[in-house]
Amino acid sequence: MADRLMLAQGFSAALALMLCASSAAQALTDPTRPPLELMSTTEPGAAPRTPLQSILLSNTRKGAIISGQYVPLGGTYGKARLIKITATEVTLKSDQGLEVLQLYSPLEKAAAAPGPGQKSEKAAKRP
Repeated sequence: MADRLMLAQGFSAALALMLCASSAAQALTDPTRPPLELMSTTEPGAAPRTPLQSILLSNTRKGAIISGQYVPLGGTYGKARLIKITATEVTLKSDQGLEVLQLYSPLEKAAAAPGPGQKSEKAAKRP
């Protein structure tokens, strides 16, 4: 009888632990999901933003990943042709004109590196 009681208590405890664990579990975020800025809808009347995700520059390969699509230098993205690639931006040419896509927004770029004649935070804190 004592064995049955211990077995029932053990089963009850295991069941309680499983129920607690499942209710406290949090949803995991997908590390490959694009940033929220890219997923948010644009304001009415605003031009849709074409996201530049990556720039690939090497001796053998020059291209960019735009909206998840690899576009080589000279290749096309929609109706535009990729005509120029630098380390931080690409230029697309279409019938509507030139469109420059930047890898980083100007605000992020300015915050990332000090300008000429400015000290970095680390150097500024030193006595």
